Amino acid sequence: MKQEIDQLLKDVTFKMGTLREARNRFSPQLAPEFRIFNYLRTDEMGVSRCIADLLDSNGAHGQGRVFLDIFLKEIGSASAWATTAEDCQVMTEKQANGQRRIDIYLDFQRVGVIGIENKPWAGDQDRQLADYAAYIKKEAGNKKWLLVYLSNRDPSEESITTSEREVLEESKQFVRLTYENIIEWLEDCACKSKALVVRVFIEELAKFIRMDINGELDMSEEKEVSSVILKTSESLSSAFQVFKAMEGVKKELLNKFHGELDINLERHGLKLDDWDLESWRAYIGFSIRFCEHKQNLNLRFAFDQTSLNQFFWGISRDNKQYNNQHVWAEVNKLMSTHFGSTKSTANWPWYSYLPDHEFGIEMKNWWISPKPWVSIMDGSLVEKITDIAVRVHKAFSDATPNQLHLLLEGDSVISTTHPDPITP
Repeated sequence: MKQEIDQLLKDVTFKMGTLREARNRFSPQLAPEFRIFNYLRTDEMGVSRCIADLLDSNGAHGQGRVFLDIFLKEIGSASAWATTAEDCQVMTEKQANGQRRIDIYLDFQRVGVIGIENKPWAGDQDRQLADYAAYIKKEAGNKKWLLVYLSNRDPSEESITTSEREVLEESKQFVRLTYENIIEWLEDCACKSKALVVRVFIEELAKFIRMDINGELDMSEEKEVSSVILKTSESLSSAFQVFKAMEGVKKELLNKFHGELDINLERHGLKLDDWDLESWRAYIGFSIRFCEHKQNLNLRFAFDQTSLNQFFWGISRDNKQYNNQHVWAEVNKLMSTHFGSTKSTANWPWYSYLPDHEFGIEMKNWWISPKPWVSIMDGSLVEKITDIAVRVHKAFSDATPNQLHLLLEGDSVISTTHPDPITP
């Protein structure tokens, strides 16, 4: 079996090398690595804006309501009442209850309202969907209304209970769509678009969702690897042996990463803390402590989804009881100055999804990307995390007296334990 596995790995390596060589050779004509969405805002708000703009009948795409009609068809019978509506006003970040905002809000004027909660990566807030449903119902009055939950996972019980959801689904006031549904919608939109530039944009958006939200492999790479695996029954058997071994390989590399990062941080007077990368559940990660005293906030690296996917990092609070808006604002301002501007949440004064100033897109999903594991193997990820920790520590150490007064509040600013997951 070892000989067959060795041959399989050699064949895959050869095929991938050949593919990369072909890409390099034809790069001037085809630009296979060029992706429009590498240069655009690709966080949750960015994705929402792209979808909303396509749904807008008066949008710059110039295709009228054709995209909206296809979307309503994708939803199904729950949106049948909206298909004959003449006017639809499309908004993003619609102010709802408190500080919460509905990602996409479709107001069909005299007919009804559809709210779309877009969750490509982050989890739900406490009672979030239940509150959105109540708000949309109130706004609709005597008109029809529908809450669409766009996510690859079911809503949490904390966001809306199963019984509440079943009642709304029975009355056709709640529908869950996955990003596979969105890809199908986009493919239909691309076919119906009469403008080439719009069609290219839609195809690029679909490609982004496939790779960065659904975590699919590049189709050409998958085809080449599949051809090697299906070459003989021996190669197929060897592929399954490699597949079974990969979980152990990843765990061994994580142990290596843990040990080397711990040693490296100690050299700089920092301490690795709250390591939790064994279960591969959503929201696991690790924190870095800067001193031995009680601390309110931490520097944390974590994963927003299961299987080490949706890697992000930032400053998070120690516990739910600690909440100071002055500190939140100062921390966000300080981190944005040094590491790029981004938003904050109730749990995270500052956080960054990938890609950002520090990590490329290939570090986002560890389940399918070789980059994180190669970086662990050659030690470069340890150096990268350590460098970020040192720079964050220096940024806080160099803060103005006024910032320090707000940040420290008698305690140190960086904490040892992690809070609940990000809930924008």
